[in-house]
Amino acid sequence: MGGISAIGNKVVTKPLLKGLNYFAKDPAKAIAYTTIASLLVKDGIGCYMYVNQSLNNKKIPEDKRKFVAALDLTNGILMIMTQLLCFFGMRKINKSLFPKLFKKSFDKEGNVLKTLETQLRLNQEKANIPKSGKVIIRKEYDKIKQGFFDIFSFVTELVAATIFAKRVVVPFLATPLADKVKRKWSATDGSKDKNSSTDEKQNAKEEKQISNPYDTFQFISNKNQNLSTNLLAKYKKTA
Repeated sequence: MGGISAIGNKVVTKPLLKGLNYFAKDPAKAIAYTTIASLLVKDGIGCYMYVNQSLNNKKIPEDKRKFVAALDLTNGILMIMTQLLCFFGMRKINKSLFPKLFKKSFDKEGNVLKTLETQLRLNQEKANIPKSGKVIIRKEYDKIKQGFFDIFSFVTELVAATIFAKRVVVPFLATPLADKVKRKWSATDGSKDKNSSTDEKQNAKEEKQISNPYDTFQFISNKNQNLSTNLLAKYKKTA
């Protein structure tokens, strides 16, 4: 029992505690990474299922199943890679994009903070409230700024990964890649298809050569037989 509990502690407890500590330390980052990881896992499983279904789908001709599966695999890989690139790319862009979009509230120079400090001190003087120190004001300001930045980053990163990557980038890249896969597939199977079609034409030609004389002879024989029968019937009637 002691060995099992030790193994369970290493496999379950420690990773769980580590994950909880990570969430407690930086919840916004942990939630963002967990969300994109779940999306990638979902798309990975979906890609596997689509490829497996295409390979075993009896409604698709057997000689085309691998081609359809190759397209599904290409689309799945593109979807995963573009989501990763767009997510981390947007995460990097947000560091400079956020202050530009919200420069009236959260500028890099700190002019907004100075204005807030001055206005807060004036309000405290009018209300006869003890003045708050600069450290307290800056701390609260930074807390609000970080909260807005976390929400902004989370939304824009997910939009970039799920909407821009999956609905814009992947369809844009998948079409030419599908054409390349199709051409490559046709090139590898072209000789086989060509040989099979040549054999089929040759067999059809030989069958035609064999069957035509018989058909012609049979047609003439039947015709002559019908003529002879009609003539005999005629003579029998006249007689």
